[in-house]
Amino acid sequence: MIYWYHIAVTLALIALSGVTAWNLARFRRLPAPSSAFDDVMVSVLIPARNEERCIEACVRSLCNQTWTNLEVIVLDDGSNDATPNILARLEAEFGHVLRVVRGTPLPDGWVGKPWACHQLSQKARGSVLLFTDADTVHASTVVHSSVELLSRDKIDFFSLVPYQVMGTWAEHVVIPMVHVLYTAYLPNNLILSHKAVSLSAANGQFMCFKRDVYDAINGHVSVRNNIVEDVALARRLKQQGFRIALVDGHRDVSCRMYTSLREVVDGFSKNFFPAMNFNVALMMGFVFHLVVVWVMPWLWLFGVAITSIIDPTPWPPELVIPAVVLPAIQVFLATAIRGSIAMRFAMPSWHAFLMPLSAAMAAAIGVNSMLWALSAKGPRWKDRQYSSTMLKP
Repeated sequence: MIYWYHIAVTLALIALSGVTAWNLARFRRLPAPSSAFDDVMVSVLIPARNEERCIEACVRSLCNQTWTNLEVIVLDDGSNDATPNILARLEAEFGHVLRVVRGTPLPDGWVGKPWACHQLSQKARGSVLLFTDADTVHASTVVHSSVELLSRDKIDFFSLVPYQVMGTWAEHVVIPMVHVLYTAYLPNNLILSHKAVSLSAANGQFMCFKRDVYDAINGHVSVRNNIVEDVALARRLKQQGFRIALVDGHRDVSCRMYTSLREVVDGFSKNFFPAMNFNVALMMGFVFHLVVVWVMPWLWLFGVAITSIIDPTPWPPELVIPAVVLPAIQVFLATAIRGSIAMRFAMPSWHAFLMPLSAAMAAAIGVNSMLWALSAKGPRWKDRQYSSTMLKP
């Protein structure tokens, strides 16, 4: 029984290693800007709610783009910190390109971010809509390269994976699990080339649409009650036959998602279970997978080491492979997967050894997300409470 258990875990990690190697070789990047396309107008749209920490750096980076046929619109979504004052000062400085609009109260049946993005889309005049979060900072060529990618690859929508700025230990442990999911579990080229809706992915930190495509799916209205609106939008696009892509943008956009353990836990708890479509069996199955595949090999080897110290008697030959060799292979594969992802996305090399802790934290957050979403009150985010009944499809 132990032998077959370790065979199954080893085969799972070999498969994940194969997907990782494939993706690292083929993950699209934003192209270098050129002039081989029409000079389309781009609307950069930024929802902002209590973003005094980061809004200025974001807006400045987008008002100083090399692409000149551009408008930047920021929606102040009821901020009660210094965000409105910062935006007023920036609007006075960049009035030629920047507009600040005030959001209207959240209607019943809407989640905050889709409502903010919907209002922004109604103000936009561009034939390309680029939605980005207020905690991002952009290279000066991002808009130019985005238009180039849409045109060159005949893509209708893409989002990208930014460089994640991490400070606290919780950020280093948990946030790179997103990169593991993007890289080890989903063949990236199939997002674009395969019609299956299940092969969809998106990152709401940066989403770029052709305007006519956005309108064809009824934009954010179609995902108004979805707290994981980015993936929901990607799935709707695929359902209607549009071409979508997920791009490596770590050289072009940076983001500080969260700044503390509390923010990390709350932020991912908000999304994890809803991303599983509120499916308890699927959620618990994935939590089990995280523990068995990523955590248990390290615990097993640790137990072997302690046992060998207590009793240095050589292991029986028939137990060496299942008890020592296979767990060692599992730990090597897990470390190699995490290390290669860290290298690709410019994260510290020592992240390779965080994988068991990362997976354990992700499993705990998954359970918390499920309990949170199924509670009487439902999840809370940005000082807004959302009932689980409203969020469920």
